[in-house]
Amino acid sequence: ALYRRALAPLMLATGLIGVVAAGLGLIVLGQTITSFLFLWLCAAVLASLASLLIVRRQSITAKEPFSTPASRRVIGALYAPLCAGAMLTVPVALLLATGRSALAGEALPPLMCVWMGFYGCGLNAAGQYSSRGVRLLGWGFIGAGALLATLFVGGYWLPELASHQLFTNFHAVMGATFGGFHLVAAGYLYLTESRPPTP
Repeated sequence: ALYRRALAPLMLATGLIGVVAAGLGLIVLGQTITSFLFLWLCAAVLASLASLLIVRRQSITAKEPFSTPASRRVIGALYAPLCAGAMLTVPVALLLATGRSALAGEALPPLMCVWMGFYGCGLNAAGQYSSRGVRLLGWGFIGAGALLATLFVGGYWLPELASHQLFTNFHAVMGATFGGFHLVAAGYLYLTESRPPTP
């Protein structure tokens, strides 16, 4: 009934992709709304493909089928929240496409919080079929999204908070959460995941 593939390599790959994407954004691309959306949507696609390849490799190594009832349950739990987050990105992209970059920039902080919230919900749901660490990671993203939303809203009343570098540099925020949280989860899972018996 449980999804028993090793999840630590997935978390490690996803965390590294997040950190590298943040580095590219901070050093190379800068803070434009278009480059932010393009970079992080590419990072999401790359992380998804890397996860699929790692799971496929694990199934081949174990001589087991790639698709199992447990894996279908995990994908089903992730599917709706990830699709919801992606669909809520479309209005911001439309604002950019119609030349309303100022409005798109205003929509970006709430969009990041929505991404974190929905991603956290997906992880928490998928974690019901895998490990406790995945559920904890999901709650971490939900909490981070709520905290950032509170800080962004609080910035309207506390200008010194709104101008703080941590909250105005969106690549840094994404790198700390989507990169850093996954790396911490990878370390936790490497320490706590049960290893298959060696022949």
